[in-house]
Order: sequence, then C-alpha cells, then structure tokens
Amino acid sequence: MMVLRTSIISDKSQETELLEGPTPRHSLLSGRYKQSFAYLSLRTRMPGIMQQMIMRITSESPSLVEQFGEDVMNDVRHIVDCVDRLKNELNRDRQFIFFHGNEPDKAEWNAFLTELPRPKKSFFRACWLHAECYLYRRLYSFFENSRYLNGYDPFNHLKMDDLTISTNAMKSLAKATRGLAKSFDNFSNLLRIVLWSNHYEITLGAYEFSEEESRTDINVLAQVADLDRNLLVDDSTYIWNCLIKKRECSSNIVDFICDNGGFEFFTDMLFLEYLIENDLASQVRLHVKAIPWYISDLMAKDIEWTINYLIQQTDAILSSVGSRWLHLMNTEKIIVAPQSYFWTGPQPYFVMVELDLELYKLLTSSRLVIFKGDLNYRKLLGDFIWDSAEEFITCLRGFRPTNIAAIRTVKCEVICGLPEGMSDTLLRSDPMWMISSNYGLIQYTDSLKCACGLLSGTTCNMTNKDALQPLACSSFSRRTTLKEHM
Repeated sequence: MMVLRTSIISDKSQETELLEGPTPRHSLLSGRYKQSFAYLSLRTRMPGIMQQMIMRITSESPSLVEQFGEDVMNDVRHIVDCVDRLKNELNRDRQFIFFHGNEPDKAEWNAFLTELPRPKKSFFRACWLHAECYLYRRLYSFFENSRYLNGYDPFNHLKMDDLTISTNAMKSLAKATRGLAKSFDNFSNLLRIVLWSNHYEITLGAYEFSEEESRTDINVLAQVADLDRNLLVDDSTYIWNCLIKKRECSSNIVDFICDNGGFEFFTDMLFLEYLIENDLASQVRLHVKAIPWYISDLMAKDIEWTINYLIQQTDAILSSVGSRWLHLMNTEKIIVAPQSYFWTGPQPYFVMVELDLELYKLLTSSRLVIFKGDLNYRKLLGDFIWDSAEEFITCLRGFRPTNIAAIRTVKCEVICGLPEGMSDTLLRSDPMWMISSNYGLIQYTDSLKCACGLLSGTTCNMTNKDALQPLACSSFSRRTTLKEHM
C-alpha cells in the first residue's frame, strides 16, 4: 500500500506562496498562479472528479458484492478513504509522496519524484503537468493495491455512455464514409471531424439541414463540425503530402497517439480506416494508456468493447463498420502498439529518447506520428508558456523521431505556431479563448534526423520547410533539459 506522509508545509505558507495573476510567459504552467487554468483545475475540477469517483464506487457496491462477495467492501471502504485523503492533500498543497505498492511503474515515478526540486514537490507549486499526472497515477494506485479491484476502471461507464448516446451521429458518419474516395478534400473533412468530435452529437442534433443538404454527405457533416469553431492553424496539406509521397525504403506506417475513448475514438477510427482503405498507410499503430487516465483516455479494453458494441448493433451500417474494424485488427492493418507506461508518466516528450528508448525507436520506424488531444499537445510542448508565435519545431525541443502532426482543441494556455499578433487579437475579442475548446490546431513538422545524438544510423530528411527552421535540438543535453524543465 502507499505510505502517506504528512507535509511540514503549513496552509499559511502555502497561501503566501500562491501568486495573483496569470502564468507568466516563458514559465511552466502551475497552480501557483491564481488566474491560471491550472489553479482552477487543481482547486475545483480535480476535487470534483475525486468526489465523483467516491460516489461512483459507493453506488456500485451492491454489484461489486454480487461479483466478489462481502469481502470486497473492505476494498471499497479503503479506496474511498484513500481518495478522500488525497483530496485533502491536494486542498492543503501537501508534498508528493513515493509509491510503495504494486505499481508496475513505481521505480520510474519514484526516480522522477526524487529529482524534483523541493520547492516544486507540492501540488500547487509544481508544474501543472506533474501535479495532474501524479494525481491520476495516485488515484489508480488505490485500485491496483486492493485485493479484488485491481483492474477496475472508475471511468469505464463514462466512456461507454459517451458512445451509446451518439448513435445518430455515428450512423450519419458511418454512411458518409463508406467507400469514400481518395482526395484531399475528403481527407481534410475527416481530419476536422476528428478535431471537433467532442460534443459533435449535440451539434449535429441541433443542426437544421436544408433540402439540399444530406445527412450522409461528408462535406455537410464537416461543415457541421466547423460550426462555432475556429481553426487557427491548418497544416492538413502538409500532412496529406507526407502521406501521399511514397519514398523508396521508407515506412508507410502511421503511429496514432490516442486521446479519448467513446465517440471521439469512433471518429478517430473512421479517419484511420480511411488511411488504410486508400493506401495512405500500410499499417496504423494505436498507442493507448496502460491504466485508467484523465477520465476518458483510451485503453486497449475500450477498443475491444467499442468494436463488439458496434458489431452487435441492429443497424446494418454500424454493425458492418464494427465487423470491418475487427477485420482490420485481425489482419494487423490496425494494431495496438506495445504497452508503455511512458504515456502515463509526467515527463514531456522531449525526454522520451532517454527514458523509453524502445518506444522512441518504434516511432522512428513510422512515416508519421499523429498526436491527438490537449494532453498530448501539452507534453509535446513541455507544459511551457511559449511565445504563441514560436515555431512548432522549436517548441518540440529536439523531439523528432519522424514526421509529427498534432491535432488539438485549445483547452489551456500552452500554444505555439500562431501568426504574429493573433493571440493578442483573440484575447481582446474573447478573453476566455484559450480554455473555451472553441479553437483548434492542426500542426505538422517534417522529420529532422540530425547529428544531435538522437539515434545512430538514421538519415537526414530535411525538407525546404525545415531548412528555414533552427536546429532546435542541437543545444540540448537530455539530462540537463529535464532538470531545466522542472
């Protein structure tokens, strides 16, 4: 079990070290700044999530007793107590504690916690990414160290519900994407639907179709996705060109770093199926989370459940989509990549080559890596407040395993690659634009295999676009960069 230790930091000292105002530019996101989204999330959102977990496992007690017997209630009571104590630790800005249970990744986590500077070892003063990842890791550790509930997913019902309530949207999209021709317009439409898939069912349900508009026209459905949304950067053309240009001795594999399950994963699979069907990818590798993560993040079991759910539908189109995806999985056109706990760690991606070399090597073997979602974007940029006009390639800080694309709705202050002055203009017209989820990015950068110690034996594929960019990785020592980032 995890050992709880009491912090010596008083509530009074914690309050005096919190600062008014937003997170300063060129700083790590942190709950230390009271006008930051990080502060709001740690102060209100995370305690709310923990309370919902307590309510959920309590309400499921009768079914758990039926499944495991009365002894399971000892686990339930202990987990509820642990979650409640963690909530109190967060509210009081206590120091992080080590993992001492059955967590498979406890050595990596404890090494990370040991390296953190003492002033940044508590929830509100640490980097937000570190604090938030730590919270979710602690939460699942309570289940891992229980007798009966190791493997229990406290967020499972949310992912299932998100798919089951989206039947109408799934039917329309499934019909629109059967036999979809290979063209940039179709590719771009699907990419935008993937970007805006959150709340798409609600938007589609409220949309009034004209007599000329079909519910199964991919162009119309993409227009619906775009409603009241603003695409700030659109590198779809670069991504398309990356996929259609075949190179000798070059892989045609696409790695897809997944985000949420539920309906969002349904739209992801429609897009990935399109890549396979139109020879834009020979294989897609899905990278999922090893443990329940950030409420709705996708796990391997969620993929199996989604496909089985679709196959069992009475609607012929949805059932055929499920069967088609099962065939793609069985023939290994789409596979689940080897499990890695790096995806549920607190580190930014520029240290992957040092901390998980096998994962990094795997990514180097693909044509393109697509990072989906806000958390992946934060890890790409290191949860750092860059100048909003800074180049995407620079903000990756040397992380260049292959060609990289990021698809993300903006939910926090971490952003880059905008035209000069756009951020200030948006701030004047919409002060909450960075946390509204109404703005999105589709960003891309070509591979840059240079002599900066990434991997021996790789080749340089610098393109005209990259030739204009600085060699962002040349000045970074891996270990030094990690410490600077803390």
